[in-house]
Amino acid sequence: MQRREVLSILGLGTGVGVVALLIGCDAGAGPVETGHEPDAATPPSDAPAKPPDACNAQTVLMHDTYAQALYLDGSLGPLTGIIYVAYVMAGSATTLDFWHGHGGVLHRFTVEPAHFADLKQGKRVTLGTTIVDGHAHTLFIDPIDESYRVPGAADTPVSLGC
Repeated sequence: MQRREVLSILGLGTGVGVVALLIGCDAGAGPVETGHEPDAATPPSDAPAKPPDACNAQTVLMHDTYAQALYLDGSLGPLTGIIYVAYVMAGSATTLDFWHGHGGVLHRFTVEPAHFADLKQGKRVTLGTTIVDGHAHTLFIDPIDESYRVPGAADTPVSLGC
């Protein structure tokens, strides 16, 4: 063999050896031994241990909020009914009194579970009232606009669920 051929074979062999070391194997010698076998039941040290059925539910901050009545022409009427954070957390249909009625009979409105889900997402919901004296009203609940916050209402964490 000529000197040039020997050097190219050695160079090729060295290159394969370097690549093999970089990818973590020894050119046909099997897997690299680290002295530590990972335990499948033990999470990596940087991952928090948690039960398999636990979820990482996100939370939002909410506060007690007034519903806003609308007049028939679309202008703002009085504030009406308080949507307590406890109602949102319970998520059950809740019927409340509207700000006025007729002949001793109040208009009423019902906040449904789907409305509570939208409020948790920061969405404004629009509702109608019951019919009294031949007419009904429209109102909305805005969980974001601070002007509808009940005075002194604290922010409360509310789970968005899993």
